[in-house]
Amino acid sequence: MQLHGFSILKGLTKILLEGQELDLHNDYEFTQIDYRIAARQLQLHWVRSAGDWVRPSMPPALTLVCAGVQVLKIRESSEDEHVDGEKCLSSIGFMWNAMRDDMDGVASHEASQGCTDLALIFMSDLSIKIAAAEARILVGAGPANQAASIAAEQQR
Repeated sequence: MQLHGFSILKGLTKILLEGQELDLHNDYEFTQIDYRIAARQLQLHWVRSAGDWVRPSMPPALTLVCAGVQVLKIRESSEDEHVDGEKCLSSIGFMWNAMRDDMDGVASHEASQGCTDLALIFMSDLSIKIAAAEARILVGAGPANQAASIAAEQQR
């Protein structure tokens, strides 16, 4: 998977977008997943947390858009769900393609030969694994207001 305009940092909960570190574990809450089967596009949405530790200058919402999705696997949350666990990312990174059935780990913050499946694991043990051609982050005011941005990205 090729990442456009952002990278995943070594700590596996932060991304680097336009020179700014954004912590998807502490500063953002996961809100929504949209999968457009015919378009082979997946969108994962976060909104900035209301916590007083969050810098007001941080983007109010982020959407991870994966295009050319070939594989999408989702494992449900555990019964011992962490409070608000599905809102809180535990790790994001790449996993070995040969280990698609393993929904528990992240191997690296960078894609490499044979390690291109993007894995997202949440505090509730909800796990999402994606094999796609490319991914980018859109910045905006939330899922409802990003339709135009996503449409524009599809035209590229």
